Amino acid sequence: MFRPDSNCDRTDYNIILMPPNGYKLDKAIGTTYSLDLEALTAVAICLGLSEETDSKLMQNPISMLNALQKVSDKIILFCEAGQIKAPLKPTALSILLEKMVVEVTLPKDRQLGRYPAFHPKTWVLSYVNKDGDKKYRFVVMSRNLTFDRSWDVSFSMDSSRMVRQKKKTKPIINFLDFLSGSVSNNVKHAGKKRTLIRNMQAELADVSFSLDSKEFGENFEILPLGIGKTAYQMSEDVLFSTDRNSADSTFHELVVMSPFLSESVIADFNIAERGLSDSKRTLITRRSELSKLKEMDTDNFTIYVLKDEIVDGEDAISDEMTDKMKQDIHAKIYIRRKYADVDLYLGSMNASYSAINKNVEMMLWLGTKNKYLNGEKFLKDIFCGPADDVKNPFEKVTVMDAVQDIDGDNKNALEQKIKELCRAKRKATITEDNYGKYKVTVEFPGVTSDKTIMVSPFNSKQEHTLCEKIEFTELEILQLSEFYELTAKEGEDEIHRIIMIPTIGFPEDRESAVVNSIVKDRASFVEYIAFVLGDDYLASMLEKKQIGESGIFQHSNDAMPVLYEKMLKTSVEEPERFRDIGYVLKMVTDKEIIPDEFRELYDTFCNTLKIRR
Repeated sequence: MFRPDSNCDRTDYNIILMPPNGYKLDKAIGTTYSLDLEALTAVAICLGLSEETDSKLMQNPISMLNALQKVSDKIILFCEAGQIKAPLKPTALSILLEKMVVEVTLPKDRQLGRYPAFHPKTWVLSYVNKDGDKKYRFVVMSRNLTFDRSWDVSFSMDSSRMVRQKKKTKPIINFLDFLSGSVSNNVKHAGKKRTLIRNMQAELADVSFSLDSKEFGENFEILPLGIGKTAYQMSEDVLFSTDRNSADSTFHELVVMSPFLSESVIADFNIAERGLSDSKRTLITRRSELSKLKEMDTDNFTIYVLKDEIVDGEDAISDEMTDKMKQDIHAKIYIRRKYADVDLYLGSMNASYSAINKNVEMMLWLGTKNKYLNGEKFLKDIFCGPADDVKNPFEKVTVMDAVQDIDGDNKNALEQKIKELCRAKRKATITEDNYGKYKVTVEFPGVTSDKTIMVSPFNSKQEHTLCEKIEFTELEILQLSEFYELTAKEGEDEIHRIIMIPTIGFPEDRESAVVNSIVKDRASFVEYIAFVLGDDYLASMLEKKQIGESGIFQHSNDAMPVLYEKMLKTSVEEPERFRDIGYVLKMVTDKEIIPDEFRELYDTFCNTLKIRR
């Protein structure tokens, strides 16, 4: 169930989201703390084309265009404001991601003196087949929508007509209600986004999800935290009960896996009276978090961290890798056993005060029995055998083995500045000059000038120091976006983030310009048509450059019947794919790229088969 060295226990993000056989995406609502725009593009390929996110399609702008065109109006992705990663190589296609992304800004908590985090990692998806039948999937993860290589945990379950437990779905509906309220009026297409969410809520009201599991039966509860009156109060859960007069606070086994910690939370778990006879407590965390703990607050725990050779594994593999990344645990898992009853919690919540009491989080509770799962079995899984085996990726440590976190105070201060800026009023206005270029005026009313922060339009090298009013001139149409890059620097510390600024004055042909940057000649148009129709024969022709040579647009008697036959079959069996062609016909403005004969052929199909354009 939890073995990191087992192909059966490991899964890919794309497998979790991939539509069931015979179904396609109807709509999807996702949440993440941090976001990589390239990862969102990969999700679009998974949901739009039912292809793996690491396939060659990620390197093909034609396939990416088709995927984004299919799903950009069907996906809403919520993330923490100020936590969008700046892509290394931004492209025009990234502009099409704007309509999917909504930043969430939670108000400052007076008690904490800082901002709680929007921290859930979850998906609610609906799929539909050609007969109109729908299936639903609910996903809870500890993983952000990034390419981070840390060790995470995921869970998903599908809707079922075999069970009747609609009450268990209610917390999902409540969570979606919170998300709908997080779509402010200045968000682009706010009304459409709220409508999509409300439609999902209405459909889920009559949907039951099922574990279909021998180990857990149907013992599960969905636990959204921090969403207001309908939030689950995790601090009152039996897992965190510290009432010494209550039998609920005691346990025989406790395993806490959390990358980030609060001293007070671990100290409460460590209270001697909570452990029954021969109780065992295990903490699995990051080495850098050990400095937050005291020996007296962990003396009942056995503590493990990932071995250095695992954390630094890519350094050991090759010094030539350009994208080497350290890896550590990022999963949040809690296992509590009392006699034969076992509680398993997983999701986004760290063992920290803010996560338990203040943040927006998503957790799942699963109930099972000792014979199926307990702390000992879990540890044997993640240790890949006995704890002392050489294969164990973890090692036993004490709080004295702590290492200092490499992130300095400067970086934390810069993060705080970006959080403040994300909550400041801001707007941008686009105006066209007399030479076909554009000026963007960005305003941050009341914001003090700050030389440590530079602002830049997306996909542009222009940058200016943060101040109340900034002007960027002579921009190309493909440099116009609601995405703006911030570079914050203090000493040797530097961070790059994308924030969204409500922008007015976009030229009506901006999306068309994106499409024209991809479908820029006749060859790329033919490639798009071949891709949409998905014909192996056409694909092989394309690879050998035989389409262009065959004179397909010069009324070739050999090639046109093949194309006509495939278009006819596709228009009948999968008309939605046929409409993808119409999208490009509408967007491509160069008449030399798409001959009139092809447009006439397309119109004939639409009129004859009554395909809506």
